[in-house]
Amino acid sequence: MINRCMGALLTACAAISCSAAGDRGATTTEGDMIAVARLMATLDRIQAEADLEELLRLVPDDAVYMPPDEPAIVGRRAIADWYRNLYDALQIDITHEPLEIDVFGDMIIHRGNARGTLTPRSSGESIPFDNKYLMVLIKRPEGSLQIWRAVFNRNHPLP
Repeated sequence: MINRCMGALLTACAAISCSAAGDRGATTTEGDMIAVARLMATLDRIQAEADLEELLRLVPDDAVYMPPDEPAIVGRRAIADWYRNLYDALQIDITHEPLEIDVFGDMIIHRGNARGTLTPRSSGESIPFDNKYLMVLIKRPEGSLQIWRAVFNRNHPLP
């Protein structure tokens, strides 16, 4: 399943147009697109496994996450607390779909959609979601990527 999803993500990334960002100095390569697709597939797996320790390896100390309908979450420690509460309450099944990847030096601006289900651990009734997101990723000196900024919200209003 993971290999099939990874293949689909890599195919989608290979087809991504780098938009007009090239006119603004973006230098996105196929390697960058593959790295982002791998990061998103890893993030999907981490969410499904509720692996907070592995998630935090993707989050720098000065990260900021901006979830819908609540204040920004500033700093790795606060993000850890937020995800701990989320993982305690919900089982997450998510698939990120990269739509745009623009690289500017050691920063990557990444836009996409994320769909899946949230299943409350107390009731077991899945709730579908259809979100959009914008992330600013940073390239670490050893080549790994981290999620420095993340904004996400619904594509459609709640009923």
